[in-house]
Amino acid sequence: MALGKDNMSESVSVLTQRQLDKFVRDYRIPTDLRPVLPSKDETIYLFRQGKFPFYTRVCNFANYRVPFSRFLIRVLQFFWVHISQVNPFGLSRISHFELSCHA
Repeated sequence: MALGKDNMSESVSVLTQRQLDKFVRDYRIPTDLRPVLPSKDETIYLFRQGKFPFYTRVCNFANYRVPFSRFLIRVLQFFWVHISQVNPFGLSRISHFELSCHA
């Protein structure tokens, strides 16, 4: 039986180091964030202390870039949700609200 893609406690990374390096270059992720791949048996939930687990598809589908704004991170923490659990339209609404507040 295949693992469900919606169960983060069973989902493991399928990226290779080469794919991660390309992703970091393509999306200009700052190297001081020290992006690393999880081990082959490490699930995205529960994740390592001090690390922020991240699905690369969020950038591909929602056109998001790293680093995220502090506002977005605080919203996610307040509601206890992972960025991969937020619909791309929801992400754009959060961004629109943040930009409106700055304006």
